[in-house]
Amino acid sequence: MRLATAPPPHELIEELTSPSLFAAERLIVVRDARAYLGREEKQRHEGASLAAALEGLSFSGVGLLLTAVSETEPTGPLMELADRLGEATFLPLPAAPKPWEEAVVSDAQRRVLESVIFRVTPDLLDHPDIVAALCEVHGFRPRELAQAAERLLLAGELTVEAVHSQAGLGERSLKEIEEALVLRDAGRASRFFAALAAGGDLRGWWGNIVGPDELGRVLSGAVSRLLRNALAVRGHARRAGLESELNPGRCVGRDWYPRKFRPRLLPKLEAEIGNTDGSPVAKLSAWQLHRVFRVAAAYREGDLLQALSRLGAGGLEVAGGGEALAAVGLVVLDLISAAAG
Repeated sequence: MRLATAPPPHELIEELTSPSLFAAERLIVVRDARAYLGREEKQRHEGASLAAALEGLSFSGVGLLLTAVSETEPTGPLMELADRLGEATFLPLPAAPKPWEEAVVSDAQRRVLESVIFRVTPDLLDHPDIVAALCEVHGFRPRELAQAAERLLLAGELTVEAVHSQAGLGERSLKEIEEALVLRDAGRASRFFAALAAGGDLRGWWGNIVGPDELGRVLSGAVSRLLRNALAVRGHARRAGLESELNPGRCVGRDWYPRKFRPRLLPKLEAEIGNTDGSPVAKLSAWQLHRVFRVAAAYREGDLLQALSRLGAGGLEVAGGGEALAAVGLVVLDLISAAAG
């Protein structure tokens, strides 16, 4: 029997002690037992009532499973009883990474994923390269990763190539090309365009799949907008006295956004933007503005202008899929290469 929410303790006890006419053994599952496990006064009272009733009963042929999602290990009378009986299990999950923590899988997340693989396909733990590939391809999506690991083992081809082949071409997002420009990562940009050229789908900002006829307009538009915004931010930064901050070596690290950009650079930048009529970056959020600032810092003004000129002169808004991919890809890679040089 499965209960979606926690009933009052007396109703749960009544259910536990009422024998079934049809089953000799029963399992009662309460999917959300937070009403018994929270720290608030009512929750502690409910938990104490249930714990007292359970402690005075002896069950035969019936089991009770209480589950709850909690950021911290639950406390209270019910947990104390479960601890004494050796029936309490707390499975901690790592905190979700902050937006500025750009790691694909953190160390804590990796440990959780490895434990998932151990449960469903323990043989794969003898292949650390395959485990690494699974984590890279699927990220922190434990259910998807477990299914992929099982399929890999059933196929009997335990190679990194099989991991990527099984994942297929999949989808690419516009965020990836933005990320490649922010990080000046030519390899990432190349993989993005190569996947699309091989038949992968491009997902737009609104979650829609971009059709082949729209690739030129969407790709050139997204890259052009980012570069125009970067040029605008370079001008705002100079006028705000922040020109020395336009250095890619200073815009790195997990702490740069929360500890430097947001408290120190953002107020000056926003004040300058607010004093400029018609600024193209006036409506950007703090997070969006920091991304554009990093692009502004990564590339010289002349290189940005040249890339924009090439995008605008290429007729990419009406270009077909293959032509658009080649043209935009060349502009992006040339821009990144110029910055690296």
